[in-house]
Amino acid sequence: MIRYFLCIGFILLSLGASAAAGASEETSCLACHQKETPRMINIWKSSAHAQSGLECSECHGSQYEDIHGHDGKRKIVEAFVCARCHDSAARAHFSGKHGIGFRAGRACTRNLNPTSERRAGCNDCHEKGSALPKQNAECARFLAQTPEMQRQGCLSCHKIEVRCDSCHTPHDTDLAIVRNPAICGTCHMGPDHPQYEMWESSKHGILYKQKGNEYAPGCAECHMPEGGHNVSSGISMGLFGQQYEENIRKEEREKMLAICSECHSKSFAARNLVDGDRIQKQAKSMIDEAASIIRQLDNDGLLMPSTEDRPAHPLSGNALDIGPQMLYEDLSGIEAVYFRMKKFYYIMTYKGVFHQNPDYAHWYGNAPLKMALSEIKSKAMELRGMKRIQERVDNLSKMSREDDLISGAGNKDQQLKRGLRQLKERFLKGEITDDEFQNQRDMILDKHGL
Repeated sequence: MIRYFLCIGFILLSLGASAAAGASEETSCLACHQKETPRMINIWKSSAHAQSGLECSECHGSQYEDIHGHDGKRKIVEAFVCARCHDSAARAHFSGKHGIGFRAGRACTRNLNPTSERRAGCNDCHEKGSALPKQNAECARFLAQTPEMQRQGCLSCHKIEVRCDSCHTPHDTDLAIVRNPAICGTCHMGPDHPQYEMWESSKHGILYKQKGNEYAPGCAECHMPEGGHNVSSGISMGLFGQQYEENIRKEEREKMLAICSECHSKSFAARNLVDGDRIQKQAKSMIDEAASIIRQLDNDGLLMPSTEDRPAHPLSGNALDIGPQMLYEDLSGIEAVYFRMKKFYYIMTYKGVFHQNPDYAHWYGNAPLKMALSEIKSKAMELRGMKRIQERVDNLSKMSREDDLISGAGNKDQQLKRGLRQLKERFLKGEITDDEFQNQRDMILDKHGL
């Protein structure tokens, strides 16, 4: 933790000296953008930045080509630029989950050791002397997308570690905007983590919309208490339910209980949070059971298409990968069910509890989670049944070839012919198993030197 903050402090100091732009340059920015982007200028003029005399170049720099990106690479205003003035907010941001790089060399935040981000050094995730994340991305789902989808479908949310304007607006400083829970809904929604929808339709969300945050909490009241920027506060497990070290888990749970206790009794809040912990473990056991079934099917060569018949996984090649780096494309049908089960229903089940939304916990989470497990078990039985049918077809084909062989021998060996036919009849009637049929047929053929 100390190493982490020392590293941040060094970078903040190294970035602290910024050359001020001249008055003529500033006038040029405003004159041009007043014509080209007038609404942006009008918004900026009403901001605290404008009122305090902060000039464009102090955030954007004074190099025209860099700012406007005529080489196709527009220079962005990184979070470390904001940190020159907003030091304490930046430090809190970099300490929490929003500050952990999505493309940080070690892959998605959810794949890190649950507490390693608390001990990480800056250069573990970021290029030296910069807030920019390292570019050797290790998130398979990101790598499998086209550049357009990477920009629009992935980085539009997962750039938050270096972009304060992911939550704050770029040129306005009105805190009412960023405190509105709807701003969180841009990213924290959808089938994989519908926190905003859970909150919005919970009792908390309904009362908030009717009475405001003095009556019920929004996102910031629980996850950014007292205006802090560490959104990990009060969270006692990883995104996928990974268990934190016990001392850290207790520390974070106490923080959340303190927040809940502003409206509820501590014992009531504790019981509900413990229910969430237990439901998470129950749901995870179903995920583990489904994963075991799929791994066994892969071992037996029953996945269709097999991993060898698919495009290579960006990280695992042609090996089965149903862990944190699992893709949602180029899967067998049973793996597609498993992806929905672990990525959507599991998350909804226990996060529905933590966000006080019984419908998400049960009907959007628990019920489809259990149905998906039933579907996986059924599909596994079908795949194994198809294998047995194929083996039976192969056996019948062999028997047909043997009949042709015997027929070609004329009446030379009627005993062999009769023995094989009788054995075939017993097999077709189901009186003997596949293995018994194979063994007895081999004995008959060996006896006659065939």
